[in-house]
Amino acid sequence: IYPDYKGTRAKMPDDLRPQIERIRQLVDAFNIPRLEVEGYEADDVLGSVARIAVESGLGVKIITGDKDLLQLVNERVIVNLPEGSLSDSKDYFPADVKKKIGVRPDQVVDFKALVGDSSDNIPGVKGIGEKTAVTLLGDHETLDGVYEHLDEYTPGVRKKLEAGRETAYMSQELARIVTDLQIKLDIDRARPEAFDPQVVENLFRELEFRTLMSRLTALVIELGIQEAQAGEQLSLFGGQSSSAVQVISQPSAGEGSVIVDTTEQLEQMISRMRKSDMIAFDTETTSTDQMQAELVGISAAVEPGWGYYIPVGHTTGAKQLATEAVIEALRGPFTDPGIRKAGHNLKYDYVMLLRYGLKTEPLSFDSMIAEWLINPSSRNLGLKNLAWVREGVQMTPIDELIGKGKKQITMAEVPIEKAARYAASDAEVVLRLIPQLEQDLKERQAEALFAEMEMPLISVLADMEMAGIRLDSEYLGQMSAELAQSLEMIENNIYAMTGAPFNLNSPQQLSNALFNELGLEPPDRTRKTASGFYSTSASVLESMRGSHEVVDMVLEYRELAKLKSTYVDALPLQVNPQTGRVHTSYNQTGSRTGRIASSDPNLQNIPIRTDLGRRVRGAFVAAPGCRLLGVDYSQVELRIVAHMADDKAMIETFRAGKDIHAATAAAIYDIPLDEVTRQQRRHAKAINFGLIYGMSAFGLTRTTELTLAEAEDFVKAYFERFPGVKSYLDGMRRLAAQQGYVETLLGRRRYFPALHGGADYNVRMREEREAINAPIQGTAADIIKIAMLRVPDALRRAGLSARMLLQVHDELVLECSEEELLTTAQVVQDAMMSAYNLQVPLVTEARFGTNWEKMELV
Repeated sequence: IYPDYKGTRAKMPDDLRPQIERIRQLVDAFNIPRLEVEGYEADDVLGSVARIAVESGLGVKIITGDKDLLQLVNERVIVNLPEGSLSDSKDYFPADVKKKIGVRPDQVVDFKALVGDSSDNIPGVKGIGEKTAVTLLGDHETLDGVYEHLDEYTPGVRKKLEAGRETAYMSQELARIVTDLQIKLDIDRARPEAFDPQVVENLFRELEFRTLMSRLTALVIELGIQEAQAGEQLSLFGGQSSSAVQVISQPSAGEGSVIVDTTEQLEQMISRMRKSDMIAFDTETTSTDQMQAELVGISAAVEPGWGYYIPVGHTTGAKQLATEAVIEALRGPFTDPGIRKAGHNLKYDYVMLLRYGLKTEPLSFDSMIAEWLINPSSRNLGLKNLAWVREGVQMTPIDELIGKGKKQITMAEVPIEKAARYAASDAEVVLRLIPQLEQDLKERQAEALFAEMEMPLISVLADMEMAGIRLDSEYLGQMSAELAQSLEMIENNIYAMTGAPFNLNSPQQLSNALFNELGLEPPDRTRKTASGFYSTSASVLESMRGSHEVVDMVLEYRELAKLKSTYVDALPLQVNPQTGRVHTSYNQTGSRTGRIASSDPNLQNIPIRTDLGRRVRGAFVAAPGCRLLGVDYSQVELRIVAHMADDKAMIETFRAGKDIHAATAAAIYDIPLDEVTRQQRRHAKAINFGLIYGMSAFGLTRTTELTLAEAEDFVKAYFERFPGVKSYLDGMRRLAAQQGYVETLLGRRRYFPALHGGADYNVRMREEREAINAPIQGTAADIIKIAMLRVPDALRRAGLSARMLLQVHDELVLECSEEELLTTAQVVQDAMMSAYNLQVPLVTEARFGTNWEKMELV
């Protein structure tokens, strides 16, 4: 009828198409009849079903977000529309339609024929507005009536109507919903309780709709499909979970969660543990800070279906065993090398028990690390999600026990019986997860990485966390005072230039000062925030750097304020009062590349490119009589590129011990090495590191002063000199697209599903860049992990007392006595350089000092 119908609508995004099929699948799972007619719109199907239902003697309510359906309203059909939000929806009867639009429901189509509809690109009659259309239809009822009385209108209106007669009647046809489609409506099939809850549960598990399960449970109970078992919190439907339910719902039964609060029960539990080949365990504590939390209880399981809970620190007054007695009793099985130990986020529980004098070993299986190694992008690293998605087990959230916000209590205040049900499931569920996780590790060929690298690393990281590092709080106090003075001076200078004081931390007030008071031109006039002001985000102000003194001052102010609040003022508050040291927490699963993350506080993100940032490092100091020793890999990622790309020129440069960036510049500019300028070396460095991250020629222009044409020539010359690198990058793109994943040299995989097609272009490009970088950065992460595993053993064999404190990217920071400094440096460097055999040597640099900022070469 009209090729431009809905022509203004955006094309369906590619990544929405597969979701449409998922919607159909979900509707089918609930056994809701799905009515579709090829070549017709959903409105037409709804209109036809409404007609059929009314003819069958039924009343109809159409719940929709589409106002077009108001034309169907009559004494037997109601349309329900949202008013701003779904929760504010309103039923529309004929009188409501007249009040909303100005015409009756049976006139809505003719109304649209006159005024058109921009959302559907229906033209209507040019120049006829809503008020005129309401008047015309009020006088003459229908579109035909309007055109039968043209002589009654003013010349202007008559001229518009005459000129638009053809488009008016075409628009009428476009706007009218079809109501005569031949659809079979089977009311019996639409009974709401006629679905199989197990089918829905299985689909919810596949789609990870964990939070919807409580609503599904309520629906099942309301409809009387099946009585839910009292206290049940695992699988809701079906027989697969019968034994699991007992773990939670029968805390004192022969099978279930057994509360161990007598010496006899403790002995029976230890006897059972000694006969098992694996113990899954978990600790309940007073906080998430493993270095200051107090032990409340220990849970353990030796077979799926039931578990033990040993309360030791509850404040509820119930019977409990002494912590020392429990720790001593557990020492036998928990240190038996023939009994494997398992858990979820084991490092936390390992540290907790170690603080109480029990070193648990061997640590054999961590379900969180296993899930992450199988899929580094997994959203199910938490035990509750993992149990739900993999086993259909719906576990009690911790909030149900301790609450939230101001009313939150500690686990010590939870009644023992409730804590037992919760804690026993945390241990028991791990045992049920292990077979499936082991199978997936095997399929991903990740068994060796898991058993030989990630699991042994847990105790190494735990030792580093417990060691901590000394902090000079007085030094930071002085620095905080200096920064406060600098910030005040910058503030006053900004106020002087803008004419009046304002809140620099308010985006709206800053926007007003920059773009209204000073009249600066925003880089993008279309980029306004929800509050209607021009954006003052970091990226916007960075693009305006140099345009006005105030912009530069604001950027400096933000940098200093962030440094002061994030590090200078925050770090002294994180000193452990018992040890006098700062204890960061290392997260093995904190990145997709395999790199270890640091948090609470994050000691890997302290800025070192500015003098002030480096000064923060000066607050980290060695203990009296000791020195800090920092050993880091030199250009490890570029060495990995040379090896993986098998590029002869790059390999030869590294083997000869030349400066890789200067040698790259010499090759690209075709000049002798000793003639390379600092600027040429900087360009070469930018491309060397940029290519690792999939940088284009355009990207190179943003890190150098090169024009796009110069950058393109530069990249072309680079690939001519290093053809192996070009082949590697192109090959990695193809490989990632073909198989959907890439691997490090040690077999660590990262998956890129968007490269199989169907995803948004920007998403695909981002994944392609990450796919190029993942094997390089991941291999660097693997190498530093191997070094971390080797260094402690090497130090012990050499009889040295040094201990590792920090891991920051490619650097290890240790604390050692002054007398052992040189020997320690040599041992650590040897261990790090021999961590992995590449075609080029792994080179390290060792520095020492009394603080982390001022360190000199060993």
